Amino acid sequence: MTTQATEKTPPKALADRRAVTADGSWMLWTALALAAVWTAVILISVFAPDLVSGGEQEHLPLAAFGTWLWGLIGTAGVLWAMNRLRWKAERKPIWIGFAVAVIGMWLAATLLSIYLPVLETGSDPTQVPLAALFAPLGAALLTALAGIFANEFGRAPELG
Repeated sequence: MTTQATEKTPPKALADRRAVTADGSWMLWTALALAAVWTAVILISVFAPDLVSGGEQEHLPLAAFGTWLWGLIGTAGVLWAMNRLRWKAERKPIWIGFAVAVIGMWLAATLLSIYLPVLETGSDPTQVPLAALFAPLGAALLTALAGIFANEFGRAPELG
């Protein structure tokens, strides 16, 4: 029965039906990637070690000052890449892979920021959380790079 319905359905209607299904998937995976970025930003801001300096060992939540900026850059990378991928249903595996890669990168940045040891210098000692400063930056840059790669993989090959 389904083969008869498929034979009678024009190809454009089938393509439209696939695009509608793909559109829902695109929104889901975009939301998951963005949720991973901002969950990581919040966790890093709250749980990353502070910069400890001075004779009185004053604490400064340095990661909380800059991580939101890297989260914004990561968000822009996700939205840019997904917007360019979403128009063809054949690209569904690419945008799913991209979203999974983004989730993995920001999970790694979170774990590195929170659990890597801090750099101690001086006689006071000053403690600098280098991982909490550089891991979100790395995740944002890798998110943008992964978006560029995903779009290159999603492009049709040029003939000629």
